[in-house]
Amino acid sequence: MTTQRPQETDDSFAHLFDGMPAPALILDARDGTIRVANAAAAAMLGYAQDELQRMTAGDIHPHELPRLREFLEEIVRHGTWQRDDLSCRTRDGAFVPAEIRSTAVRRGGRQELLVLIRDLRGEQLAEVGQSVRKLVHDLRNALSTAQLLSDRLQGHSDPNVRTGADVMSRSLERALDLCQQTLRAGRAEEQRPDPTRFLLDDVVDDLMATAVLPSGLGAQIAFDPADSVALDADYDQVYRILLNLVRNASDAGADLVTIRGRRTEAGARVTVTDDGPGLPDTVVAALDREKETPGGSSGLGLMIASELARGHGGTLTVEDTGPGGTIFRLDLPDQH
Repeated sequence: MTTQRPQETDDSFAHLFDGMPAPALILDARDGTIRVANAAAAAMLGYAQDELQRMTAGDIHPHELPRLREFLEEIVRHGTWQRDDLSCRTRDGAFVPAEIRSTAVRRGGRQELLVLIRDLRGEQLAEVGQSVRKLVHDLRNALSTAQLLSDRLQGHSDPNVRTGADVMSRSLERALDLCQQTLRAGRAEEQRPDPTRFLLDDVVDDLMATAVLPSGLGAQIAFDPADSVALDADYDQVYRILLNLVRNASDAGADLVTIRGRRTEAGARVTVTDDGPGLPDTVVAALDREKETPGGSSGLGLMIASELARGHGGTLTVEDTGPGGTIFRLDLPDQH
């Protein structure tokens, strides 16, 4: 029988350890120094493997040192598998929720700790998604009740009440459709446009009836019927684009939002001009991403508007911005 030499054993272990799909570390049991980190751990934490080998467990969990110390002492004391939830700090400063499992081992005559890390981000996102679907389910039920009441108001003798009920009904239909999309997909994937032919002034009429501008009594939407234009696009999605632009401007402090339209060779161009304070450079450079703005907004409205425009094969761009206001340009090619 051939006896395997110690060096061959160490080489085999190193190869097996580095190839493990789960992030793993080997720590010195005395002071928590990282002796070995496999490739998966380096990828998760954002460090090179040799960088990790110059660090300690405390460098990965600097925000939970007392809890980490107690966890490591418990492993040394019992020598068997222990687990705890300890978030890991990555090289870029982000914190990754993780489950840590560890046991004591002897390697090369030294007592060490084998640590396995399980990234919990996917599970947390799944839990958030499930919670959102539950909330959307109940919201849909509440909206359905409101829609039934608005349908009854459409038979009212007062024409103003009937007009308001009709606007309310269309808004509720849009909200119910968004709820249904979320329930089907588990996340808000935008549907492909369902294009029809319509006039810009019809959408603006809807905006004027439903867009509640929180910046004060002077806030208004300005639109000259002469600036109306025919669009070949998804009516509800165009409404959502313009609604997000109008509300975003009003939230920033604009008192007046002016909408204009004209035909181009490829389709239609709509400009939305406001007299607000202008956009930060970070927002202009990344309309298609959610981000935190100085005013506390998430930028989600602009991201949705940009995504809907791209779904039409079009674009949403910032034509100009500054202390005197912002001009958005929406280009929508004809769909037929």
